[in-house]
Amino acid sequence: MTAIVGIQGKGWAVLASDSMVSYDDKPFYARGMDKVITRNEYAWAFAGDALAGDITTHFWKPPKVSKTMTTDNFFMTKVIPSLKQCLTNNGYVVDKEDKEAGFDALVLVNGIIYQTETTYGWMRDDKGLYAIGSGGRTALGVMAGLNANEGSMKVAEEIATKAIKISSDYNIYVGGDVQITTQRRK
Repeated sequence: MTAIVGIQGKGWAVLASDSMVSYDDKPFYARGMDKVITRNEYAWAFAGDALAGDITTHFWKPPKVSKTMTTDNFFMTKVIPSLKQCLTNNGYVVDKEDKEAGFDALVLVNGIIYQTETTYGWMRDDKGLYAIGSGGRTALGVMAGLNANEGSMKVAEEIATKAIKISSDYNIYVGGDVQITTQRRK
């Protein structure tokens, strides 16, 4: 259970999350167990099956960003296959009998946010606002109400932080410090 948000601006992007994890209805706060992971030219965050996020955190080696392909084409032909192979090779299997099984993820590449999920489909939203996890809908409402992607990156960081904090006020599975990362398009 979590709240993870993304704000896409003109030439920049922000990812933010809460820092609480839960197991068997008990909350845990652990420094160094960040939900927003940054590595080289990437940042990402997973909601849902913790195993998918753990595998990507410790084993995924995302492909080097191409300077000759569009970012969308690169994401579809290089990033998605790499992510799928990493999860498959490290034993991630979705329990098809469990309706709540699976993951949602926000992946930031070259200042562009992509949303993907268990079937490895992906999308980008023209509104530039993204939210996943049990507290995501509340956070999305906050961001939309405050026009989060219409100002500067600094303003978007403040709004993302506010959205996560408000989400934690209304969802018992969201809490702790807000983790935030930004990226500019190259």
